[in-house]
Amino acid sequence: MARPFLRFPPGARDHLSRMAEHGMLGETEAAQALGMPLDQFRRVIRDDKRSKQIWDDALAIERDRVLRSLHDRAVGGDVKAATTFLAVKHGLDEKTAQNASQGVQVVFRLPDAMSAETYIEQLRPALESKGETAQA
Repeated sequence: MARPFLRFPPGARDHLSRMAEHGMLGETEAAQALGMPLDQFRRVIRDDKRSKQIWDDALAIERDRVLRSLHDRAVGGDVKAATTFLAVKHGLDEKTAQNASQGVQVVFRLPDAMSAETYIEQLRPALESKGETAQA
């Protein structure tokens, strides 16, 4: 049985950077490309600061590539790409309203439930003023 990886192998920075520039950078593909089992790949990222920095740098390259692609499409007139680009760039999402804590709040206070007889008694003065009668 081989010894477990303690850090990324030599050349990992260049390899992961190239992968990020040419397509989606996924953990499974990256681990396989570096010749590491996925569980060890994840442990190395968690435990080794230098390896984590290499991985974060590769993810930043990928993120910039995706943003550049969205920007180019948005400038070309793609409305959905423009919306997505702005949302991603500014950290917005559709699930939470911006400044939700400062939003308008409306509170409805409903009266307690009442019986039919009590309801008719409450309506009787208004109905009598109109010349109508209330019957229970």
